[in-house]
Amino acid sequence: MHAVDCEEAPAGAPVLPLERTLDAAERPGVRLCSLCGAAAELDPVLKGFDHGFR
Repeated sequence: MHAVDCEEAPAGAPVLPLERTLDAAERPGVRLCSLCGAAAELDPVLKGFDHGFR
């Protein structure tokens, strides 16, 4: 998965609403792009905001 403005995103890829993005990100085999920051943005939401802040 990529952020909307990621240069690595395939041309014509759909922009998903947040709920669908989170559902898709949790599926096995789905990888979050670390180049565009999708991983940094979504990992705290997927793992819980306090995961890493304790």
